Amino acid sequence: MNILMGFLRFAAFFLITLLLLNPILQLFVNTEEQPIIIMAVDDSESITARSSSPQPADINAFIHSVGQNLSDQYQINHIQLSGRNSDTITFSSKTTNLSELMNSVTNIYEDQNVGAVVLLSDGVINQGQSISYQPFKFPVYSVGLGDTIPPKDIAIQSIRANKVAYQGNKFPVYITLSQKGFRNEQIEVSITESGKRLAQQEVTLDNEIIGLNFLLESDKAGLRRLNVSVSQKEGESTYANNSQQVYIDVIEGKDKVLIIAPAPHPDINAIRSVLNQTANYETTLYIPGIYPKPKDTKFDVIIEHQAFSGTRYGDFESTGQWFIMGNRTNLRLMTGQINYLGINVKGGKDMVKSSLNADFSKFKLDPDLSNRLDDYPPIQVPFGEYQLAGPVENLFYQQVGSITTTKPLMCFFDDGTQKSALLTGSGIWQWKLQEAGSEENIELFKSVVLKTVQYLSIKVNKNKFAAKPRETNYQIGDRVFIDTETYNDIYERSYGHTIKLTLTDENGRQTNYEMVDSQVNSSFNLGSLPAGVYQYKAQTEVEGKTYSQSGSFVIKDIQLENINLTADHHLLQSVSKNSGGKYYPFDKSSNLISDLESASFKNIIHTAKQDFPLINSIWVIVLIGIFLGAEWFLRKFLGAY
Repeated sequence: MNILMGFLRFAAFFLITLLLLNPILQLFVNTEEQPIIIMAVDDSESITARSSSPQPADINAFIHSVGQNLSDQYQINHIQLSGRNSDTITFSSKTTNLSELMNSVTNIYEDQNVGAVVLLSDGVINQGQSISYQPFKFPVYSVGLGDTIPPKDIAIQSIRANKVAYQGNKFPVYITLSQKGFRNEQIEVSITESGKRLAQQEVTLDNEIIGLNFLLESDKAGLRRLNVSVSQKEGESTYANNSQQVYIDVIEGKDKVLIIAPAPHPDINAIRSVLNQTANYETTLYIPGIYPKPKDTKFDVIIEHQAFSGTRYGDFESTGQWFIMGNRTNLRLMTGQINYLGINVKGGKDMVKSSLNADFSKFKLDPDLSNRLDDYPPIQVPFGEYQLAGPVENLFYQQVGSITTTKPLMCFFDDGTQKSALLTGSGIWQWKLQEAGSEENIELFKSVVLKTVQYLSIKVNKNKFAAKPRETNYQIGDRVFIDTETYNDIYERSYGHTIKLTLTDENGRQTNYEMVDSQVNSSFNLGSLPAGVYQYKAQTEVEGKTYSQSGSFVIKDIQLENINLTADHHLLQSVSKNSGGKYYPFDKSSNLISDLESASFKNIIHTAKQDFPLINSIWVIVLIGIFLGAEWFLRKFLGAY
């Protein structure tokens, strides 16, 4: 008994000493990862658009049966086109992008034990790339939905129309129809707006593809939603594709551009030809003694060729001006009219090429086009020292030979109250000819002219309150945001204002919103809205004065899913074959469950090494207590105390 009690005391003190040394144990921990079966579901509208296709209740019942039969053997996860992960599918997605769906599976489950992916789809793709030969690291078992037999149907395949039209002009709408099973029958195609019929045509279905042209009047300004519809025929597989919407932004008028010059020059024709090719600008040319003086005095942009020549044109007003210098330019007059550029002429002229300033921030030129500048011929500029002052940015620097200087060839001035651009030389008509000859187009020259005029025509907003949607065109399902900004007297951002917003739909129904803006949030989140054109009016008070701003935006109803209703199961078969999986028609989908049950997808054992300080073990403390307690009890019991 003495030996036993001595052993107990020795064991307790040994463990205490061991804890004081604090040894660290290395443990190898094994965890077992079960294979994952991923149910990737194409939940687009086309799946259930035809009555002959498998219906939602049947598809959902199959998905549930997969989970019930395989959940003991595998982990079952779900992913859908729409981004939802519910195991109950509603089939409401407006587009089908299977490559995005499968890429999401690859990215989300990259380092996990994926046994197989079960892809339920009709194989019809209207966005993204085909997945026929896309490599996958897992087998894809595909289940064919939809109906592979072409339906008897009449559909609006596409509508082409200008996004922008000008009030008072006519704009074209080109409609492409497709039909199967109704050859030589008569239908009516009509275009309506808010229930009012704008145009209609009687059409004979003499081909499978029919094109129709309409020419409509743009009599009122604003965003307009036009409904294009085809009369319904008995026997069509669906009527959902018999109508589509087209959206036109009718603006009040073109930007007016005045080109003035003391004499004709090829530069004028080069610039004017670019502006006249677009529907956004209306140009007026005034050369005293040759072209009559315009009656209008207010323009959006004035382009003055041979600027600062001393020629008296009259009093014209504009938002911005583009000065193009030339042989008739008087540098003394220039110094008196603008204060951001000074030229100390050292005699003669210089021939320089253009070098793009990569840091120019007013607008961006396409980098794929900017290398064309290397081929542009040199133009003539004054030779001397150039001095810039104030808020000026260079678009082009002067390049002499292979050396790029800091001298401006084309610069922009904007101090918040006035804007102007200045080209220090003339002869840019040669740029246009060179680019047209070498590239068979003038995309870079056109971009320079149009973006310069566009920038100069934008009016400076000095309103202390601004409210505008982040996009003018949303798609149905998108979240709509309207951003607001408020400013104080010196046009610094200010916060803490109560902002009220009234939203009006096409039927005149109004919804009111209210918020107090802050640095954290100054935007209205309107959520998802039904398709249509919406008008909004925002109002607030800044320093006791009421400010308001109104505008409009459109929610477009995408109808891609109803264009092609013929399932493409060949794509599904190809994906399954290339990935080592298998294809099943939906009526044989029960075979998929039995095949997955018998598949040899293995669990993965992960071994991890862990460092474990012995002092963290509660069992060592418990043993010390047991040893000391047992020794004390025995001594008490035997009377040896």
